[in-house]
Amino acid sequence: MQIGTVELGREPAVIVALSDESLKENLEKARRLRIDLVEARLDLLAEVTPETIREFLDTVADFGFYAVSTLRPVWEGGKFKGDESERLKLFNEIVKHPATGAVDVELRSSLLPDVASMVREERKKLIVSYHDFEKTPSEPEIEEILNRCREAGADIVKVAFMGKSQEDAARVCCVLYRFNHPKIFMVMGEVGSFTRVVGFSFGSLLTYTFFGKPVAPGQIEAERLIKLLSNLYPSYRKKREKFLSEEFFQLI
Repeated sequence: MQIGTVELGREPAVIVALSDESLKENLEKARRLRIDLVEARLDLLAEVTPETIREFLDTVADFGFYAVSTLRPVWEGGKFKGDESERLKLFNEIVKHPATGAVDVELRSSLLPDVASMVREERKKLIVSYHDFEKTPSEPEIEEILNRCREAGADIVKVAFMGKSQEDAARVCCVLYRFNHPKIFMVMGEVGSFTRVVGFSFGSLLTYTFFGKPVAPGQIEAERLIKLLSNLYPSYRKKREKFLSEEFFQLI
């Protein structure tokens, strides 16, 4: 599986969620840390217009990154307050931009078929996502959600559930390990933070991080996440040793 020029699945890959706050500074930091992709959280822009979206994605491209572009509505934990017709027009701008390597759209969105068609036409990747900020569903419910995402045409299925216990986190890891389709998953909250580090061992293609303030419960700050991944996955560390100091890897 590939997003832009970034190959996924051979080793852990990190994606950092960015808004327009301190964008250039954060992109420079992401480049220094050898972060793989940018999650363009376009719903978090101070003003969401075709012009501000183009400007944001132009800047991402200037720093050499591909983006997973997201315009998350308030009803799925995001900040975009417009209606779906307005969001569809903005998606048309988002999907066509060269910096967009993949688009993340919600399983529960009525726009999903239309956005999927746009993505196919532009030969980008479609991530179909499902978030539950209250609970972790039962095993049969998780399996149903995964299958619905796949049937909706997802190149990559992404799920995030709120964990209340270690049993929740273990259940998600086990179910996702058996799900034979490209996927990204995490268990939100403190009890699920470890899934953001070891998820790769269960088949998760990407792990999400942040600079400054987390955008989801249980996220691990970028430098700390990279150090943890480096300690657990030798191949991940080896590719970064020539860019980052030995001291960096020793301090967690």
